[in-house]
Amino acid sequence: MARNEGRLIIITAIAGVTILAAALVTMALDPIQLLINYNTRVTNNSFMFNMFQKEVDGAHLSLYVFNVTNAQEFMTGEDHSLNVQEVGPFTYAEIRQNIDIDLDEEAGELEFTPNMKLRFVPEQSVARPEDVIVTVPNLALLSVASLVSSLPFFIRNTFKLLFSTLNCKSITTIDVYSFLWGYSDPLISQAYNIVPGIVYFDKFGIMDRLYDNKTIYRMRVGIRDEDRFSIKTLKKYMKSDNWMNERALESYKYKNTYEGAAYPPGLNVETPINIYRLGVCRELNLEFHGTKNMEYGGDAWIYRISNETFNRDCGAGVCGMMDLSSCTYGIPITMSRTHFLDTDPKIYERIKGINPDPSKHDSHFLLEPNIGISLSTSLSLQMNMNLADLRFSDKTEMFSDLVLPVAYIKVVQQDVFDTLNGILRTIHVTAPITLISIEVTMFLIAVAILAYSGLLLYRRSKCKAKKKAYAKLNLRQNLPLIQCQLKKT
Repeated sequence: MARNEGRLIIITAIAGVTILAAALVTMALDPIQLLINYNTRVTNNSFMFNMFQKEVDGAHLSLYVFNVTNAQEFMTGEDHSLNVQEVGPFTYAEIRQNIDIDLDEEAGELEFTPNMKLRFVPEQSVARPEDVIVTVPNLALLSVASLVSSLPFFIRNTFKLLFSTLNCKSITTIDVYSFLWGYSDPLISQAYNIVPGIVYFDKFGIMDRLYDNKTIYRMRVGIRDEDRFSIKTLKKYMKSDNWMNERALESYKYKNTYEGAAYPPGLNVETPINIYRLGVCRELNLEFHGTKNMEYGGDAWIYRISNETFNRDCGAGVCGMMDLSSCTYGIPITMSRTHFLDTDPKIYERIKGINPDPSKHDSHFLLEPNIGISLSTSLSLQMNMNLADLRFSDKTEMFSDLVLPVAYIKVVQQDVFDTLNGILRTIHVTAPITLISIEVTMFLIAVAILAYSGLLLYRRSKCKAKKKAYAKLNLRQNLPLIQCQLKKT
């Protein structure tokens, strides 16, 4: 009987300690985040890997073109400033599919080729771009003039003669579609033949430069919890039937850089975040700017583009802007905040019609840190030409040393709340309440079992003490035998 009583005490004590330890481990490990990490893993046939291969409707790009309203007065010198007025939006939907996917689980890497297409969205546009005529600087002329402005005198004179022979106009009238997607110009063809090592393109368009269909990108990203979807390397190839066996035109390495849709699960505020967009070729550094309480019950994190992003090229004379010339064939293209928001007004003192407004032109990123996804993105960037001394030709001298705003793009991520609202509410409301209830229940059960085990031990010890006292007094022959049998409670 005593042996059974001892076994019961041991069993109840072990059970109580085990349940209590399980409750404490559950509190310490955050099983909700562990489940999130497991369900967002990138492995063969996993949910995330299958989603990664599908064609998806991505962000919507709204483009605004700066239309010149005083072309004649500016070119004659009557007006020292160029007057512009934005025209738009012209909206396109990005349709993306990742192809040629190579998953290396052992190395913790995923390599792929992003395939991007654009679809015009008429209901979100002022008109079809083919139907809208704008007056804009002749970007072909200004690009060629900028590329040859630092070349020897006789080459500049050759191009000066070429500009006159072809009767190039510094400001031209063109439909928005051609302005965006490129148009053939006799000047570009001639320049390409004269200095093919300087002029690499045969047409010029804003979107044609950003969405260059003659090149292929090969991207490698991490897939482990700590670096999931962070870009490791990016290689750029000239499109051909055998491009994968050829040497990359350009190769870049990145750190803490993402495409802006997905991030590692379990982010913390100290995690550095940079954003990369195909075609821009430079990272945008993000800064944490607080939290926002969301309707699903949790807090999202607010990020904005840091000032450092636009000031890192100050030494190159483009302070307040990102220099993109290294990835636009030497054309002096820069990126700034839209309408030169938060930029020194001296940069655009010769441009009238610039009206920076944070409510319209600032960028923000709303992130859900537990899963590591972007809930909302509004990215607004302006394309400019940072023109040098172009006084070698009367066709371009009025544009000398001018930062010329060309157009701006507003990238808006499509709403994900309808798809994820139930999941996010479960993560931030239902699951924590359920988990706390389970932990409290486990704790109470453990305490109750340990208390019962202690009570059994106390009764057994008390009974043994009585037996020992009786034995000491040598009174067993006159007293009933004491059995230490534990009473049921």
